[in-house]
Amino acid sequence: MGRRADETGPVRSVRRWVPGVVVVLFLVAAAACTDDDGAAGRPVVTEREPPPAASAGLPRLHAERGDRPGLFDAEGRQVVLRAMNLNSLAEYARNNPDLEPTRPLTGDDWDQIAAEGFNAVRLLVSWSRLEPDRGEIDADYVDQVRQAVRDAANRGLYTVIDMHQDAWGPFVATPAGTPCPAGREPSTGWDGAPAWATPDPAEVDSCRPVDGEAKPGSELVTEAWHRFYSDADGVQGRLVEVWATLAEALADEPSVAGYDLLNEPGHGREGTAPPGLLADFVALGDFYDRAIEAIRAAEDDAGIDPRPIFFEPSVLGSPPPADFSTDPGLVYSPHVYGGSIVDILTVDQHWDLVAGQAATFGTSLWVGEYGWFADPAAHPELVGRVRRYAAREDGGASDSPGAERAPFVPAGGAWWEWTNACGDPHRVTDAGLVPQGEVWQYRLITCPDGQDHGVVSQWREVLTRPYPRFAPGWIGELTSDGAARQLSLTATGADPGAALELWLPGEPEPRLGGRGLAAVTAVRSGLGWTVTAEICTSDYEVSLGGTAEEPPEEC
Repeated sequence: MGRRADETGPVRSVRRWVPGVVVVLFLVAAAACTDDDGAAGRPVVTEREPPPAASAGLPRLHAERGDRPGLFDAEGRQVVLRAMNLNSLAEYARNNPDLEPTRPLTGDDWDQIAAEGFNAVRLLVSWSRLEPDRGEIDADYVDQVRQAVRDAANRGLYTVIDMHQDAWGPFVATPAGTPCPAGREPSTGWDGAPAWATPDPAEVDSCRPVDGEAKPGSELVTEAWHRFYSDADGVQGRLVEVWATLAEALADEPSVAGYDLLNEPGHGREGTAPPGLLADFVALGDFYDRAIEAIRAAEDDAGIDPRPIFFEPSVLGSPPPADFSTDPGLVYSPHVYGGSIVDILTVDQHWDLVAGQAATFGTSLWVGEYGWFADPAAHPELVGRVRRYAAREDGGASDSPGAERAPFVPAGGAWWEWTNACGDPHRVTDAGLVPQGEVWQYRLITCPDGQDHGVVSQWREVLTRPYPRFAPGWIGELTSDGAARQLSLTATGADPGAALELWLPGEPEPRLGGRGLAAVTAVRSGLGWTVTAEICTSDYEVSLGGTAEEPPEEC
């Protein structure tokens, strides 16, 4: 925290710091330890073949709250979404005119994401592009979003639509030539809200603290959030209406897994900020409630069943009140960066925090962002943290003394991010800055040339570990090991005859054993296998990659 992209050493996309308060929130991830050839060090690029086209037939999903919260398909199968964040459709400020802030998505990107074994993406969209002029939706941009959803679906990938913002929007930069007082410096632009919804930097101080993080930034940013939560001039109501319009426009896309209402919401001032660290954020809950009602009305008008709606705490970890909404289809979607950029928390401490918050809502837990952003060969401790994250994502117990396994398996999460551009505001933290060195996302790039060096193999080993994509019944226990290519799973309450679908990485054809299974098939898919089986009994067990007896051909 606090390091700029022009300093030496490992650099994470600069996230945020509030003077005097360092707190939670953000992505975390999982990593392994060797390259594909067994040697520690730089990543390797592996040839991939796209998954079978038949995998594009994705069933609609819904969420449930209560004693058994989670994501489910129409057949009642529990769903785990293992995802990548994609920022190519977001509008980021161009803080260096010579560098593009995002990289375009190509068909090869979609093929490779699916070939790695992921079954979902968190697709960033920008309010500034959806509604560049007040009251006018950009239909061409909506078409781009729809096309991305379809491109993903054609590879068997679900899409979570994320209304993304950082430090309010692209138009918060200090105008050139503006003097800043002692102790402060010019701000740069970010992403999110349109210009018409942003306070005028000629009227509100846009300078940020010197040598602080680029976010959350200036008094202008605070004023923008204050106006938003106060619904000054109806600005909040416009974003609510944008959500309704987008939900209606995507109603016919069954692969939309749901909507993430607002990325890392900021704080306003007194009355539009939580009263203390991690305290309930009433104004945030009020906005969420309005947006949820608008989306549900749009879905009803379109004649579709309610989709999952994902919601986050504020940028500093303050959640909405537990009773902010009675909607049954919600999923809590915090960002878990403990042991990563939130260095005051361990992986387990951050997981314990967000799992407790999810329990107060009676929802499942889907982590919208997590990740590590340095060379794992130079920082081997990160590999263990990524593995620890993976164990918790699979429902493992905390490392606290006497802790027990979670009562449910979380619904997955999305690594930040697939790839990055050198002109991203996380890199260009001062106007005109030319970032240097390596950018460690899921793929490694170098700056300023923007060269893509391929997937970071240490991350791959953990993130592509075996997992259940569709599991009939209720998963009671899940353990997975990417290096050993092994998975064990127990479940109860399944409908006999339902289909189980698993993912397994690697070359050798998988062996699946267990109890209450039959008719096992394994289809080569990208860098691994899609394994299916028929469930014969209400309670069943799965052993993938082990030595359990092979199931029969039929129940």
